[in-house]
Formats: sequence, C-alpha cells, structure tokens
Amino acid sequence: MTTLDYESVEIYLGDHLRRADCLDVHADHFFPVTILDRLFHYSEQLNGSVSDGSRMVHRNFHGHDFDRWIDNLVARTRLYVSPAAAGHGAIELLDIDSMTFEPGEPVAVTLPDETTHTLLTAPMGDPLAASSLDELSIGIDLAGLFHKAPVDADAEPYMGFGLLAHVVRTVCEKSGIEPSKVDPVKLSDRIFDHFKNELLEHIPSFWNDMEHVLHYCHPEIHKS
Repeated sequence: MTTLDYESVEIYLGDHLRRADCLDVHADHFFPVTILDRLFHYSEQLNGSVSDGSRMVHRNFHGHDFDRWIDNLVARTRLYVSPAAAGHGAIELLDIDSMTFEPGEPVAVTLPDETTHTLLTAPMGDPLAASSLDELSIGIDLAGLFHKAPVDADAEPYMGFGLLAHVVRTVCEKSGIEPSKVDPVKLSDRIFDHFKNELLEHIPSFWNDMEHVLHYCHPEIHKS
C-alpha cells in the first residue's frame, strides 16, 4: 500500500498536464501548452527571477507565473468520490489530503477532516482501481470553452490561442505536414525556434486565454 500527500500528487499531475499538448488546429480543444511553457520560461530568462520570501518566483516581463498557473489548474482537477464528500460527489484535488494506492483495490482519497472516500471513474461510475499514481493521468477537454467561438476567432478570450493556431497552420502548410499526425513536442520546438521573439509581445493575450481556461475548465482524473 502506498499513500501520497497532496504535494506529490500535484507535482506528478502537473508534469502530465505539461504534456497534454493538442496542436491540431481543427480540434475543439486546441491546447498549445508546450509552446506556452517554453515561451513563458524564455521570457523569464530575459527578465530573471525574484524571491517572495518562501520560494523563487519565475516571472516573465509581464509579471505572469506559468508554473503557478499549472499548479492552479491541477488544483482544480475534479475528482468523483463515494460516498459523496460534504454532500457533493465531485471535489477538487485541492480539497484532498492524500491518495492511497493498493494493488487490486480502488484508490482511496483522504480529506483534511480524515474521512476516506473511494475514487470513481466518473459521476455514478465504478470505483477506479490503480496500484500507483503512474496508472493515472489528468485529462483536459476544452471543447466546451471553444464551442461558441472558434479558436481562430478574432475576439476575446480567443485572440491569443487564435494567433498560435494561425502560426501552427502556417508552419504546417509550409512544411506540408498535418498537425494531428506529427509529434506536438517536435512541432512546438520548430515553432518556438522560429517565432519565439515575435510571440513574446503577445504574452498578455496568451495569458488572458489561459486565465479563461483556469476559471472555466475542470480537468479530470483518468486511468492511463
């Protein structure tokens, strides 16, 4: 049996989220997280780091903290548990104290009040069995956010992601490749290498879209 505290779960799922790329400009959930990650950290290198007294805060020249954004998005990950916690079948990852894994048994979630609950696959779903955190991942679906306004729309809050979608489309067309059929990390590398300085000035627009995602999207735990 293995029990992991919240911080351990957060770090692991944060790493998963950083790899949750979708650079397919035709997909509803276009999510260029690798490009954003590299761009924000590149801007941090230009601006340096500061200390807030408890940790090093890596901010780009607009004052945004990409790592904290990832942490906050992970914290909003929705967990479905049984029996319902505090009258609700769904809680956020931030509300847990730890997760316990045992081979052949459902994942147990312990809350700060020391009550224990069983992690479910979905609302009213079956108990989710996993022997380790390696068997779980975080899933993010932005289809609902981008349903009414296409990602290419020239309107808030999609101007930032729309610009990146345009860049991705241009690179793919010139290279004769389909974004859905190429490794998103390799495609992100190519885009970053050629456009990083041009994209820096658009960070506030990217951040606006990222904040929209943070406040209106609830990632969920899945079996890998």
